[in-house]
Parts: sequence; C-alpha cells; structure tokens
Amino acid sequence: MKKVIVRINDNYSIDQACAAILKLYGFLSFVEQFRSFQIVTFDCPAAYQSNLISQLRALNVVKNATWDAEVYSGDPMPTEASLTVDTSGSSNINTPAEGQATSNTRNITTSGSGTIYVKVSNIGGSDFFVFSQTQGGTYSRFYNQTGFLQGGTYAFDQSDSSNSGHPFRFSETQDGTHTTGGTGDLTSGVVVSGTPGTDGATTLTVSSSTPSILYYYCATHSGMGRFTTGALDRYGTINIHDFWHLDRITKQDRQYLNRQFSQGTNADGDGVDIYILDSGVRGASRPTGNNAALHPELYDPDFVSDLNGTAEQQNYRVFQLSHFSGTYGSNNEDDAGHGTQCAILAAGRTAGISKRATIYALKCFSSSVTGSYSGILAAYQAVIDHNDSGNANYKGNNRPAVINASFGPGIPTANSPNIELNDAGDDTGTDEEMLDDIEGTIATSNKIIIVRSAGNGFKNSSDVTAGPLQTKCVAGARTAGYTDNTLGGINNVDTNQNKITVGATSYNDRWAIFSNYGSGCTTVAPGEKILLPAYDWTANTPYTSTTNYSTIDGTSFSGPITAGIIAAWCGKNGYTLTTNNICGLAKAFARTTGSTGDVRTGTHGNYPINSIVDKKLIDNPYVTLSGNSFLEIKFNPADSAHFLGNVGRKVQLRTTGSTAGAGSSTPTTYNITTTAPNSSVYTLSGTDRNGSVSGSNAGVGVYVGDTINFNLSNVSSIHPFYIRVSNGGSNVTTPTASGQGSTGNATVSWTPSVAGTYYYQCSNHPGMIGTITVSNTTGSSGAVIVGGINVSTLSQSGWLTIQAENAVNNTITLYAGNNASAGTTGGGSNNYLALIKSADLMHESYDGVVSTATTLRSQTDTQESAGFGTYDNVTYYPVDSGVDFNYAGSGSTLTTKRGAFFPFIDSNVTWARSSGTIATYANGDSVSIDLGLSGTTFAGEPTLEFYGLSGDAIGSSGLALDTSTGILSGTITSDYIDTTFNFTVTEQITENAQAYSFTTTGTGVIVNITQQPSPASVEAGSGNTASFGPVAGISSDGSTITFRWEFSSNGGVGWSPLVDGGGYSGTITNTLTVDDDFAKNTYQFRCKLDTSTAVQPSYTTPVTLTVNRVITISNQPTNSNPIAPAVGSFTVAASTLDTATIAFQWEKSENGDGVTFATIGGATSATYTTPATTYDADYGDYYRCVLSATGASNVTSSVAQNLVQRTISVTSQPTNATGSVGGTRSFGVAATTSDSDPTAITFQWQVSITSGASWSNVSTGSGGTTATYTTETLTTTQDEYQYRCLLSATGATTIPSNAATLQVETVTVVVTNQPSDRTVDENTTATFATLGSVTMAPVGGNAASSSFDTDQFDTPSGGGGGGFEGQSSHEPTVTYQWEKSDNAGANWSTLGGATSASYTTSTLTYADDNADQYRCVISAVGAAADVTTNAVTLTVQRTFSITAQPSNPTANEGATAAFSISTTSSSGTPTYQWERSDDNGSNYVTVSSATNASYTTPTLVHANDDEDRYRCVVSLVGAAASITSNHGLLTVLRVISISQQPVNTGVIEGQTATLSITAAITSDSIAYQWQKSIDAAANWTNVNGANASSYTTPATTFPTTPSEQFRCVLSNSEATTVTSTAATITVNESEFVSGPTTVTPFIDTDTTKTLSRRPVITTSAYVSEYAGSTHASTFWRIRRVSDNVTVYDTAGTYVNGDTGNLTSFTVPTSVLDFDTTYQVQVKFRDQNSLESAYTAAINFTTPFVDQPEIQTIVPAFNPTINVDAIAVKGGYQHTSSDWQFAATTAFSPPVHQSLGNPTNLTSYTLPVNVTLNANTTYYVRIRFNVNPT
Repeated sequence: MKKVIVRINDNYSIDQACAAILKLYGFLSFVEQFRSFQIVTFDCPAAYQSNLISQLRALNVVKNATWDAEVYSGDPMPTEASLTVDTSGSSNINTPAEGQATSNTRNITTSGSGTIYVKVSNIGGSDFFVFSQTQGGTYSRFYNQTGFLQGGTYAFDQSDSSNSGHPFRFSETQDGTHTTGGTGDLTSGVVVSGTPGTDGATTLTVSSSTPSILYYYCATHSGMGRFTTGALDRYGTINIHDFWHLDRITKQDRQYLNRQFSQGTNADGDGVDIYILDSGVRGASRPTGNNAALHPELYDPDFVSDLNGTAEQQNYRVFQLSHFSGTYGSNNEDDAGHGTQCAILAAGRTAGISKRATIYALKCFSSSVTGSYSGILAAYQAVIDHNDSGNANYKGNNRPAVINASFGPGIPTANSPNIELNDAGDDTGTDEEMLDDIEGTIATSNKIIIVRSAGNGFKNSSDVTAGPLQTKCVAGARTAGYTDNTLGGINNVDTNQNKITVGATSYNDRWAIFSNYGSGCTTVAPGEKILLPAYDWTANTPYTSTTNYSTIDGTSFSGPITAGIIAAWCGKNGYTLTTNNICGLAKAFARTTGSTGDVRTGTHGNYPINSIVDKKLIDNPYVTLSGNSFLEIKFNPADSAHFLGNVGRKVQLRTTGSTAGAGSSTPTTYNITTTAPNSSVYTLSGTDRNGSVSGSNAGVGVYVGDTINFNLSNVSSIHPFYIRVSNGGSNVTTPTASGQGSTGNATVSWTPSVAGTYYYQCSNHPGMIGTITVSNTTGSSGAVIVGGINVSTLSQSGWLTIQAENAVNNTITLYAGNNASAGTTGGGSNNYLALIKSADLMHESYDGVVSTATTLRSQTDTQESAGFGTYDNVTYYPVDSGVDFNYAGSGSTLTTKRGAFFPFIDSNVTWARSSGTIATYANGDSVSIDLGLSGTTFAGEPTLEFYGLSGDAIGSSGLALDTSTGILSGTITSDYIDTTFNFTVTEQITENAQAYSFTTTGTGVIVNITQQPSPASVEAGSGNTASFGPVAGISSDGSTITFRWEFSSNGGVGWSPLVDGGGYSGTITNTLTVDDDFAKNTYQFRCKLDTSTAVQPSYTTPVTLTVNRVITISNQPTNSNPIAPAVGSFTVAASTLDTATIAFQWEKSENGDGVTFATIGGATSATYTTPATTYDADYGDYYRCVLSATGASNVTSSVAQNLVQRTISVTSQPTNATGSVGGTRSFGVAATTSDSDPTAITFQWQVSITSGASWSNVSTGSGGTTATYTTETLTTTQDEYQYRCLLSATGATTIPSNAATLQVETVTVVVTNQPSDRTVDENTTATFATLGSVTMAPVGGNAASSSFDTDQFDTPSGGGGGGFEGQSSHEPTVTYQWEKSDNAGANWSTLGGATSASYTTSTLTYADDNADQYRCVISAVGAAADVTTNAVTLTVQRTFSITAQPSNPTANEGATAAFSISTTSSSGTPTYQWERSDDNGSNYVTVSSATNASYTTPTLVHANDDEDRYRCVVSLVGAAASITSNHGLLTVLRVISISQQPVNTGVIEGQTATLSITAAITSDSIAYQWQKSIDAAANWTNVNGANASSYTTPATTFPTTPSEQFRCVLSNSEATTVTSTAATITVNESEFVSGPTTVTPFIDTDTTKTLSRRPVITTSAYVSEYAGSTHASTFWRIRRVSDNVTVYDTAGTYVNGDTGNLTSFTVPTSVLDFDTTYQVQVKFRDQNSLESAYTAAINFTTPFVDQPEIQTIVPAFNPTINVDAIAVKGGYQHTSSDWQFAATTAFSPPVHQSLGNPTNLTSYTLPVNVTLNANTTYYVRIRFNVNPT
C-alpha cells in the first residue's frame, strides 16, 4: 500500500469529493480527512499506483494530489565530538529556592580544577590543536569542550613538543585576533606560563565574569582552532556550564550579562498551552513510580519537593492529546530527544522560560526526526481540534495556544536543489509548500500562534551543511516574511503570515554559522552551543553532574526559546484564544524593537551583529562614460568611512529593479532589415522577443535593456527614419537612439531603458509608422539602465569588486562588463550598496548557495506537473541581508538587526526618594529633585523610564515633571497664601508608583502684570511719535494700581523715572508717547505698577524704541556707452529726512545675469568711473550702488549697464595669387579690434566673377569663414576671379578687405630620372628610385617664345647652390605609383602604398620575386596625362651557410664515430657530400654514399683510422657557389675493460692479504699500478713495485689505524686510463665477536603490522670468530621512530646483557603503544665479555588492536570458543569479530565461518548444524574488527 494525499477543490465538500473519487477508483481505501485544509488521504494498492496521480489531478473535485512521503525533518545540527573535562572535588548547586524571581544561569559551581593536554597535529596539510584528558591518551579535535564550572581552575598543558611556536589563547570570537572585528585575546582570569613545546600552559580560572563560550586559537597562526574544514569552517570552543541563552534574552546590551535570569510576576506562561510538534516529549505517556521516565525540568515548579511523589507526578506538565496517539508508535514519548529539548527550552524549570506553561506532545516525527505530509497534517489538525470549541476533542477552555514547529522541508539541497513555489491562485496544499498553505490557515482562522525555526542552511551533496540559506527559499518559514519582488521573486503568495520564524545566533551575538537569514526570518534567538539537561533524564537524575547535560545546535532550538517568550507574553497580558488578532499581535510583538532600555518589547536591535549592511545611495547614483566599461557609484557622504579604503573588496549592489529571484532575462541584440518600397510603409524583416518580425509597418517587441538595430537597406533620402515617443512626437531620450534621421544603408540603433510604447516613423510621411513595445524583463520590477548599462542585471550577477574609489566625490567604481553607450547619470531612488567583508565573518558571505556550484531551481505547480526539467533557475544576488528583510523597504538601510528579548523581568524597583512630603518652597525658589527610580530596574541594565503624574495639578506651582527622567524641576510661583500639592508619580513601564507632596508659602499682596508693552519704532525727522502700552495688572487684594514709566539708555543696566516733556508724554499713565529724535534710538522703557498694599512693585518687561532712517534715491544710474578702450561712468544721488550723512558702495555683476554682484574696492563715491574697457570683458556688465546711513536700512540703486562698443581694422590685406589647374590656392587676411581682441572677429569670404562689380559668399572650397580661404580644385574657368573677406565682430561694424585676383596656369608631367635594374640576396629587400617634375604655362599657352640666349657665370667661393627659384610657387607636387609585373611585362599590377619617388620591396623570396619587373606611373594634379618610367628587372639570389661545423670526435676502437653538420638557407634544400683525408688534409677523397648532413664511420681500427680527417661539401640550387665545411679530426682510442674488481679482504693479524684484478685491452698491452689510501679514499699513493694484476701486502698488524684501502690504476698510452673500485683489508684481532647478520620482528602479512604489542623478534645464529668463543648474552634495544625515544633497552635491566633471550625475544607488556612505528637493534656478547657492534635498525609497526588470545578449548563437537578481552587503541571500538574453523592450518576451505559478527565478539559456540568428524583435530582462528568510536 502507498498513501496518496488529495487536496479537494474548494467548490466541493470533502464528502462529495470522496464519494466521487471512490466511485471511480474503488480500489482506494479512505484513511483520514483533514477538514481544516480540505485534504483527505487514501491507501492505494501497488498494482494501481502507476498513473493514479495524473488521473486524480484530472478530476474536477480534485485540486491537486501527491504521494505521501517523509519530506520534513527536525534537522538539528549533528551532534559533534565533545570532550567533558574532569573537575576535581565536588560540584555545588548554585541556584535559589524554587519560585524566586531571579535564578543563576550557572546552576553548578566548583572549587576544583582540571587539566586538558594539548598537542598540535597536522591534518590534511594544516595544523590544528588536538586535545586529550590524559597526557598519554588519544588526541582529537572536539567541537565542544564542556564541564567547565564557575569557580574552577583549568590548565591547558602545552608541554608537548608539537606545541612549539603555537601559543594557545582564548577569545569570544572564532579564530580570535585573526578575525577582523573579533574580540581578541581574553586576559581576565587567564594566566600564560612557560614556553609552548617545553613547559607551556594556559590556565583559565572561571569567574562570574568569564564569557560562557570561548573559542580557542593560536595567537600566531590562523585556523588552528577549527573543528571541521571544507564546506563550512566550524570552530571548537570551551563551554562554561551556563544556561547562557536565558541570560542573553533578558539583556539588551550584552555588557550587562550577569549570569542570571530574571522573571517578573505572571510572566512564566501560567495559563498558556504550548504544543510541541516533534519527535515526542519525555513523559508524555505520564509514567509513575520511583525513577519514572519523567523529566525533572518539566515538573510543575510548585510540586518539586519529591519528584517520585504522587502529587509531583500528577502535576507533571506534559500531556498527550486523546485524539492523537502519535504518527510513530502508540504514544507520544520521545525516542530521539529533539522534541524534549524543544520543550525544555520553551518551558523548562531551570533551562526554559515559561516554566508554568502546559506542554502537549504530538509525535509526528520518527526516531530519525523525519516526518511525512500526512503526519504533519494530522498533528496540525489535532491542535486545531483541541482548540475548537465546537469539536468533540475541545480542551474545554480558552487558554492561548502556541505551536512550536522546529522542523522544515528537506529541500533545497545540493542533491535536490528545488524550491517549491507557493503559486498564486493555486495553493495546492500538497508537496513541501503545504506548510505555506496550512500554517497560514491556522494563524488566520484558528488564532493559534505558530513559532517555527528558520532552518539550518544548505546541505551539500555529502549532506553536510555548506552554509546558511536565504529563508525565503524554504517552504513554511518563508511565508512569515514580506512579499518578495512582485516580478520573479521567490515568495509572493501568502506572505507576511501571522507566524514567527526564528533564526539562530551564537553566544557572541553573531549569526550561528548555519542559520538561515533574510526575508522570512522574523527574529533571531540563541541557537548555537545551547546547554540544557539531557533529554533522557528520569525523576532521579541529579542536576550536579556535568555529564548529564547536552550541548546542542540549530534553529530548532532558537525557535522554542522564542515560543517560550511568546507564551510568557500571552500569560502576562491575559490573552486568550478569543483575543482579537492574537496572532497578529504576537507577530508585532516579535517585530517591535522599541527604544534602548524599553522592557516592553519582544525584540531589540543589538544582535545579530555580523550582517551585511545595505546602505541607501543618493538619488541617481550611477554614472557612466561613453565607451567605458566601468560604472561609478555615488554614495552618501555620511557613509564615506564605511565604503572608502576598500579597493579590491566585494560589494553587493541592489537597484529598484533587482532582487534575488527566478527567471531574469539576459539583454539581447535584435537586427531588423528595413526597406522603404514606397511612401506609405516601411517593410521590416528580422527577429524580436516575440520571434519573427516581418511585413509592412510591423510591430516590434523587446525588453528593457535589449538593443534594436534597424539596418536600413537602400532607403531613399526622402524617408528619414526616426524612433519617437509618440506619433509625430519628439525623438526618444531614454536613451537617445543613434543614427536618428538616417537613410540609405545606415543603421538606427536603440537600447531602451524605460518600458512603454514607442514608434518608428518617417519624418516626411507620417503614414510610414510602426510600434515598438518595450516591456520590463521577466524576473524584475523594471530594469535600471544607465548609459546602456543594465545595472539591475549587474546587481544580480554576483558580488562585485571595487576597482577604484574617489574620496572627494564619495564614489566607488565597479566593472560593468560592457561598454556604456552614453555618458550619463541615473538610476532613480531606492538603490543600495553593501560592503562584503568576508574577513569580518559577515554571515551572508557564508551563504551556502552562493559559495557552492549548485544552481537552485524554482518550480511552480504547473512546472512541477510538467515533470522534471521544467523550472526557472534562481538568481541569488543581491542576497537579502539581516533579519526580516523587506524588499519594499526604503529607509537609510534595508538591513535589520532584531534579536529576541524577554521583557517580563522582575520589576521590583528602588525609588530615588522615599514617598511622602518633599519640602516647603518659597516663591521664586529654584527646584530640581529626582522623584524617579534609583539606578536600574532589572538585571543591572539601564532601562528606558517613562513617568506619569496624577493627583493635584502642580503646573500652577511653576514645577513640572520630566516624564523620561522623573525629575521634578522649575521655579516656584506662589499665591499670596500658602498652598499644598498632593500627587502620585507612576513609572509606567514597570507600573510602580509612589505618592509625594510639597507646599508653597504665600507671597503676600503682589501685582501680577496681565498686559505687557510692545517694542515700537518711528522714522527720524518724520514728525511722528512712538507709543508703548497700554499696560495692565491685577493686585492680589484688588487694590488700585499706579503707573510710573522709566527709561534706560545703557541696555537696561540703569533705569531713571520719566517726566512729561523733552519729547515724552503720559509718563504716569498706562501709555507712554515718545518723539522721533534719533538720539533716543535703542532706548529701553518699562513701567512700574504698584499699590498701597503691595509687598513690592512689579515691573513690565523692558521694551526697545527703534528710531530709524530711510534713504531715498533721487537720481538713479544710467547706462554708459564707451567705445573701447574708453572708460564708462555711473552716478547716483540720495538723502534722508533728517539729512544724515550717506555712504556709497558701488557693486558690479559681470556674469551677465545682473543678479550676482560683487563689491568694487574703493568705489565709495556718488560717481564711479570704470578702468579702460574691452568689449569681451566689460560689455553688458551691470553696476549698482548700495547706499547706507546710520540707523537706516541699506538701499540699492537700480542697475545700469556698461554697453561697450568697438571698431575693426585690417592689419594684413589679401594679395593677388597664381594657381595651377587641378590645384588650389589660398587667400589670407588679418585684423584686430580697437580693444585688441582679434579672436572676436568672424570672417566671410566672397568671390566676384565681374571684376568686382558684384560679390557673393563663397560656397565651394574650404575656410570660407576663417582668416584663410582655400579655393576648390582649379580649372581654367577661374582665371581672373577676384576674392575679398567681410570682417565682423560683436559690438563692431562689419568691414570688407581689399580684393585679390587669381591667375590659373596649366600643368605637364615629365620624367627626370629613370629607375635601374637590381640584383639582391633572398630575404632582403630591393629599392628602385625615379624622379619626376612638372612644367607650368599660362592658360591658352604663350602667344610666342623668344630664342634661348646662352651665357656663362662663375659661382662665388664658400657656398652651394640654392633651390629652383625659377619654378612658380603654385605648381603642384608630382605623385608616384609603382607597378609590378611577374610575367615579363605582359601584365602589370599596382603596388599598394608604393607612392613615393623610391620603392622598397617587402622581404624577397627566390620563388616569388626572381625576374620580376617594376615601373612607376608619375602624375600631378591638373596634368593632362600621366607618364610611365622604363621597366626594370629584379634578380633574387638564394643564400645559405653552415651553422654548425663538424666536431673532432674521440671514439673507442671497435666502435664507430659520427660527424654532422648543420646548415641554414634562405629557401630550398641544400645537398651534402662527405670527403675523407688520411694524409693530414693534403688530399681528400669522396666518401661513397655519404650524402646526408651527418655521417657515421664503419667499425674503427686504431691502426687504420686514428687521426683521419672528414669534411662536407654543401651545395644549393640558385646560390652563387658551393661551401666546404671545416674538417673534423678523428681520434681512435684503445679500450681497457675490467672483468673482475678487487674485493674486500679480512685477515687475522700477522697474515698477508692478496688483492687481484682481471682486465683486457682491445689491442696492445696494459700497465698496472696499485695504490693505497689511509684517509677513507680522500688521497691515494702508489705502492712501489705493485705493477702486476695482483698485489700481496706485507704481514698485517692489529689494529690497523687508520684503516687501509687499495685500488689499481690500468693504463695504455693510446687508451683511457681506468681505475678499479677500492677494496678494504680488515685486520682482525686474533679474538673478536661479530653481531647477528639478520634481525626479524614477526609481521602479520595480512596487516603488515605485528600481531600485538608484544611481538617476537628473532636474529640469526651466533658465529664464533675465535677458538673457544661462545654466545653468553644479547642486548636488545627498541626506539620509537616518531621522536627517537628509547622505550626498551636490555642494558637498563641486565648490565651484562640478557642471558635468557639470546636469539629470540618477546617484547614485555606495556612497552609498546598501539599503531606506532618502532626500530630494533641487537648486539651479541661472549663469555670473555667481548661485544659486537649494534646491528642496523629494523622498523616494525604495532597494530590498532592486539591479536586475540584464545582460552583453553574443551573438546566437543560444538565447542564454545572464548577469547580474552580485547585491547584496542583509544578512540576505537570493537565492532565485530571474524570466526573460522577448519581441518587444516591453512583454513582453506573452512568447515564453518562467521565473518563480521557484531554479536559474538569474544565468545562463539560452533552451531549444531556444523558436522565435525570424530577423533579429528580441528583448528579455529579469530580476528577482531575495530572502527573509530
């Protein structure tokens, strides 16, 4: 059977659909329904499974269908290797009694100590720290080192030599100081002693301030603290025993971490239900009795006095749902631990948060923490039913419900890189996206809060986490996030659901390296290296042993921490299932960070700290340069410190049209051939985004960023082609199209950057029009294209490298990949740039998808139905940074920091002042008193304070309460009687309040002023007055008020009473009048109000009199009209009413706008005269005058202009000129202006063909509007034309120049020098030269010529002749064109570029160029005909040379000799002929058949061939002559060969020794000479008389010191001398001992190792070297190879040697280690104490495990074989054994065997079905198999 899941169409009921399905497919068996999701399941027999899914999907009642499968998993990070330190002494419980508001997160302390031994090991080519509990134990890398207790002292021993140069240190950041931005070296509580590698140690004393998680690292080498490498570097840590996650979530700023968890009243989840959908929860079946399987963490805190007690167990807080027995098994007990761990973190008594919440266990995951579609559906449906008041399974109350969902889909991974998209309009409710659909239903319809994990990153092909993943790629989690880009985004359906998705952080507030992030990750909470009690505790498990705890990783555990916070939030606020929008409120609570210190919000912005930060750029930040492939980006100047100084680093670019999504498009170029067959249509033929483009006025469709090329084909000039924004509208500008208005065969090209409808159109015929539809690219919300560069596509291409920066302009430069088509600025708003600093360990730089080669694929349901291979590749960049990324965000950064916070802290507070009476204050007292909280309100961390006030209104007292600080302050304002104020101050965040009172004493009768005077002003000399008042007041007792005005002339320092007169009136009334005397300007006035009963008078506020003056201009400046360089002049006149002195200051505006003026220095009179003028500098300048007077506002005159004029004068007139037919002629003019500005003059040349009677502007030639005019090509028609120039300048009158006359002459070409023949070598060049000239004549020829008159003259001395002065200067230059013929002049071809009087060929070849002919055609502009030179012939000769001459070889007699020669030639192949001379070169004879470049002689004979000479004659066709080589001289040597060398000889002292040698020579005889060396062959001396093939020494002596060596030198005058090998004569004492010749450790041939750590070693037999010598003892010595340490030496035990083990030795127990290489040496000793030397070292290696030792076998037909307990290398375990039984010791064939037996490890009984023969010997053998632990 196989289960199928069917999503029923919303238009049908489940019953209707099931009936319809079963009617058609009766073989299906109904299993269950999930009514809340319109889903049912059926069982299907195997025989009907093949086409069932497609058949069901075709039914109207079915929305979709899929097979049930285990596609979800809890997926915690794998449990890694851990080392728990042994701490001496006992541990102590460090937590207060149950029910206290504050608990210690370090619940165990000690006063003991421990030691960890450290080594450095090279693994895979890198050095790492490895650790062991014992110095001689097994060393390994560990992910967690646990058990470190507060109060303990722990030494990390670095005495092992491998630690040399590797100081061991601690840091809160992985890799310590090697990580940019890391916390560096921890020094507090750390003592470093000794030197690593000898006596070094780093000792850590754990105090209350010691960080709870410490990374260890090497201070000098990075990466040595890594636990794993490869896809993701993970670092090992030292973990202090601490529930640090509780400490962290109750502190906003980590500097206030204090190892405590504070919990306020009603903030423990009481009255809240938490549903754990997982692998079950410990104790869910509620067992009872002693040591029951109930977890101590999950008891009710009020019932913990005896965990085995009935009341305690009855109040255990974990329950099952009666209607859900668990998908796996019959109950909801946890057999994996994952679910229990989640329950403890959410609601544990000591390690959790909501310690009074009720927990419901729903086991929907197997023991491998995987779950199926149907299992998840069943669990969710069960929770809904439990909270549905209308359901039979209703829980009977409206307690709020929180689901913890620490699981997710198994994709995407490298093995299945698919993202199931939750499609709009087709939420199928099947496949992985089921979570998107059903969780939204739960949150919306059922008011059940879902808290889920974000996921643990991306798995590579080895199923290992390769790095984090963007949460929006993960079904279920993604729908908690905001909507992605609406076009092409990954997640756009069911977005922003009211559920909470949680990522994970580490102790140091960085992202957990595995945690998913970005959009969909609502918040983060601690989730890496979390300590908690192990899941399998029982009622009797003690809290005091560190081995009873687990350290876990994963977003699976950050989720329940947040679920616990949400449960506490529900309880604290009294929420229920019926609370309106409870899920939305929870989501808002999880998203709200609030202000620093605000303890009312569910998150804060202090972590995670290592996200990439997307910073907003200024508007239009992108700058391009035409033809340049670089993009300049302008950032906000405030961010300069962030971006500058990072050239070479990566950045992430995000535009308004870029997102990490699916289906982006690559810009494409489309070519469209365009013709204009008539005046009605353009005809198009080509392709566009829609396919083929064809027809008349056809439409064209492209994407933004594509390029359209309209390739015009013979389009008439009357049909200019334009691309426009509308029919008949303006040309496109987004950007400008190139080639606009083209005709003929040109191209009009456009790369649109903005979507819309555009038109191509003929500017002359509006009906020739077609549409161009530009759409946004698929997968983006609109491309951002600047200067032809698609910035959106660039942003999606990956992280980009900063190529350059500009600190002045606040820009960086990136490589765009293609050249910009225009230089422009653009990009709009909402663009972001993020700096990628991988050295800072920024989380997104670890992105698993980004850093692997895997390509993610997104599939809609339609694509999925179409089968494998139908998908869209996902674009990863730009990545969504930080937490809860919002694509639609527009703030200064898009990166959010948001970490979970538990705000429900203990709020018992201390007030700064006790309640009650504060003080009694008098009127005018200054008060400032703190009525707020004293210090902090929780956990030692400053909090936000917000105060409210109730009771008497204290505002009338003059005091006010600062609501943010609680400070009461102000100046007392008393009534005339005593008043008491009673009020209450409430701190509204902690809801604490305190009552206070104070009294103000009465003032007596006072006058309160109710109406103040106002300042006044009057114009001096106007005759007007100023008034102050009326003023008014009220006396406390209502008595009559009197008035008296006072004045101050010194700014209020002194006051005097006024009397009427002197310009004053009303001085004792409520209104004062003052005259217009300017002397009273700035006087101050006040009024004294008094009564007969007042304690003291009151004074009004002083007010000021302003007496001002007004300047009136009577004469304004007027324009000036000087003729440059004359000056301009301007005048103004003005006055005031009181005739005050007026000051003048003239100003000038010379920027032409008359708006911006600058002061003219020294121009302070009523009249201003300018300096000498020029038109350019002064024309149009504006002038004005600023007039000022004391007490008056400045007045500015009207503006007048300096309208400068000037004149033109000609300084050089055009002159008459003569030109030639076919040439040109130039006329020039020069002029200047009266202000010496010739550059201001413009020119217009004119021509007259009427002898000056009429003139017209020139329309041919060049320079017609410059100072020099050049005619068009001259003809005879232009003879006698006249030319002049009109000169103009701005501000001057145009004048003409004089006229000049043109005379035109004819041209004839002649040859003056003919070229000549050339002969050259091949591969060189040849040069031919000629010379031509022209002759000139007037138009029509000369009327007649005289006869030549001949005379002579002499040149003066000292000089040469000048140029050809007789030639007219206007004659044209001759031009040359050389031609070539390669067929004897029959045909000629033009030589490209050969246009000079001389021509040099390219490099010549014999084959191509020999006998070619050349000539030159000479021309001149205007000549009637060209002339051609004589033809000349080129002869090309080949060249060759000898590059390597024959050598002088020496060869042995009986061998051969070789001679060779090397040549090179310009072309062709040389030929060779060798010659020989045997008379010293007097005569040479040809060697037969020796015609190659090399020659080898026959076999040589010394008598015939010695000193013969050989040479070679080389020839080449086409070369001038043959070449003969040098000769080579042959030397033939006789050969001496040794057939037997002298051999080493040993003799007894007194004997002689004989050495001999056997040798031969090819001819003649050998001479011998023996030699001796006494210094190890460094020097040799001849032995006199030793001249034979053998040599006998004199009698020898012992010892021979130094030792002697002998050799023989063999020679012949015609042979090479040969020296024999050296032989040593050893002289032995008459009595000595020799050592063993062989030493053999016994090695197992199967393993190449010894059988055990007690191997048997044997030697060869003792050999007696003198009479009576016997073997007395042996010395055995064993050393370890790795460090050369001697582990066994006989001499250490037996000074005179081992007398028992002479030639065989079994190594004693405990000498050798497992898996270690050793070397053994042996020496013998005889009875006379003579000893041999030690033998050479022999290596052997011990095994991982000792050979089994079989115990005594009792004879039987089915014997039981027992072996001793295994001894195995540390870190390995005994996994199986191999048992074999046979009748022979060869065990072939065996009668029985059991191989790889994991059960019978050390004992095995031969099975009864094995038949053995009677009275027969059988053999048994056993082998242990081990594997790493």
